[in-house]
Parts: sequence; C-alpha cells; structure tokens
Amino acid sequence: MKFVNYLAYTDNRQLLDEHAPAHKHYVKSLLDAGKLAFGGPFPDGSGGLLVYEVASKEEAESLRDQDPYALAGVFVRSEIKPWLLLAINPALAATPAA
Repeated sequence: MKFVNYLAYTDNRQLLDEHAPAHKHYVKSLLDAGKLAFGGPFPDGSGGLLVYEVASKEEAESLRDQDPYALAGVFVRSEIKPWLLLAINPALAATPAA
C-alpha cells in the first residue's frame, strides 16, 4: 500500500545542506529496495513529499524515522497518510533529467 509523507523542513538551511548528501543516499536506498514510489522537495525549500510502498503506516513511520533528515532534526513536521493511487499519466510522472 502507498503512504504519502508530507514533510516540512526546518528554516535552518545550514542543517539542511549539511545532511542533504546522507538524505539523498537514504532516498536512493529506499528506491532501490522498492520501498519508495517517488518523492522530492518543494521548489521553495519548505519541505517535500515522499510516497512509500509499504505494508503499514508503522513501516512508513519507521522509514521516516530512519531518514538522516529526521535524525538531524531537519523534519519539523510530518504527516503520513495511506493513499490510493487511482490514476497516473506515465509521461507526466517521468523523472526529469538532472
């Protein structure tokens, strides 16, 4: 089942930047393990959205709690809810070239 994690980040940009490499590595490990459907930050830097593919809300919370951003205090608010994906346009869901 999919769980959406709506996150708000701290205003401390130094803290965010310091832990960004570890966070990105962690996100990639979730993608590689099939635990993350997609995710990314908001353009204004205020937070981000992660969509986990896990069996329970508790598992989603555990993934969030193990994130280097969570451990460092970058996440100041998190809301995790189950989500039913009913429609998708694959062309619009494609990851843009970096």
